[in-house]
Amino acid sequence: MTNGFSGTNRPFHAPDGCYSSVMILVTGGSGVVGHFAIEELLSRGHSVRALVRSGVPTNNVEIAKGDLSDAASLERAMRGVDGVVHAACTFKDSAIDIAAMEKLLNHWRKGPFVFISTLDVYGIMEANPITEEDTVSRNYNDYATGKVVCEEMLQSKGGEFTILRAPYIWGPHPTARKRLLNDRLLHGKDIILPGSTESEWKQYGDTWIDARDLAWIIAECLQHPVNGALNVLSGHFLWHDLYASLIRLTESESAIVHKPLAQINDDELSKKFLYAQTWKFSDEKLKEHLAFHPRYSLEQTLNDTVNASL
Repeated sequence: MTNGFSGTNRPFHAPDGCYSSVMILVTGGSGVVGHFAIEELLSRGHSVRALVRSGVPTNNVEIAKGDLSDAASLERAMRGVDGVVHAACTFKDSAIDIAAMEKLLNHWRKGPFVFISTLDVYGIMEANPITEEDTVSRNYNDYATGKVVCEEMLQSKGGEFTILRAPYIWGPHPTARKRLLNDRLLHGKDIILPGSTESEWKQYGDTWIDARDLAWIIAECLQHPVNGALNVLSGHFLWHDLYASLIRLTESESAIVHKPLAQINDDELSKKFLYAQTWKFSDEKLKEHLAFHPRYSLEQTLNDTVNASL
């Protein structure tokens, strides 16, 4: 197992009042992943520099104001860092994401690099379970294509790195809450899910991870780089069970209604084909490399996310 940092980490504030010698840049410092990554890194005694567009993510953090589309700000943020957690993403413009990755890699001089990618890089696959050895796809959507290209750039650069392919990320953060709770749920409308029969809809689900567990994985990968990709997940869920829990937690008046996929319109369920997938993802490599065991159950994560302050 490789060691991402040379020597032993000192406390965040060393006895002489100086900062720790290990400075980690976290891009997207105010986002769901960045917020909890910063908390985890601070708890381990690292110094943290956060690339943010505005605001201060937390105390004891050096702020680097910038944006993925601002090349000069990325160059400034990379100066003197001993490691990088690249969590920022536009989610809608892969050209900006790719250009930002190129700029970060051009100024990456030392230390481990952790890149937050997505399980979407596999596209729609029939293999179960999907492992890191399965082929990634450039043809799924623009977001996933950008992640694939960024992964390839990092792999070709060399050095110590880890690619974390993440699923739905939830946790006690207002952005996670907004993504989890859709308008139909909040307004008490029926939740339409695919499945002609109970045996059919019981196959349909997806994968999730708690942002706090992901932050732990990030910190561990800075210490012990994989030099490859890891599928990172807390577990799998069924869409029916997920919405049943959300209806209870939010005290929504919504009811779950199952229909054949062909009878569901876009107003009832956006991107409905994603709700009719039976894929499973392997996390064996994650468990082998880091001995990872989720600290949060799905019920606890959903509860914490629903109750996150807006």
